[in-house]
Amino acid sequence: MNESGQLMGVPIKLVMALVIGTMTMGILMQFVGTAERTILRDMKVTFPRTTSDNLTVKVFDAQSGDALGDATIVVKYPGGMKAHTCGESSNQNRFSIPMNGADCVVVTVRVTRHGYIPWEGEVAVTAAKKK
Repeated sequence: MNESGQLMGVPIKLVMALVIGTMTMGILMQFVGTAERTILRDMKVTFPRTTSDNLTVKVFDAQSGDALGDATIVVKYPGGMKAHTCGESSNQNRFSIPMNGADCVVVTVRVTRHGYIPWEGEVAVTAAKKK
């Protein structure tokens, strides 16, 4: 460095600004990487079978459509509730809903899984037809 404040022909203030800018960008990129990992995703829940006193609940990733294991499904109906946590390789469960003589029962379904926004909805389950 010479008396005019230059390092090998480059002003020292410019060198310091570039070093500080590079360090700041590195820190910001770490924050962005952490934020991407903590973003909650959305899930899609379907009911392929809701008749004959049974309710089947299937859980998928909303964006990719892939089956979503490890989800906890809670079913609430008049007079009680049931819950089931799916395994890693299972994305569905079938619940037997007590009808108590009714032709149709409205059931509240809540699905949760780590890293996903909780899902809640209602579905009508009809009784098995009597012969």
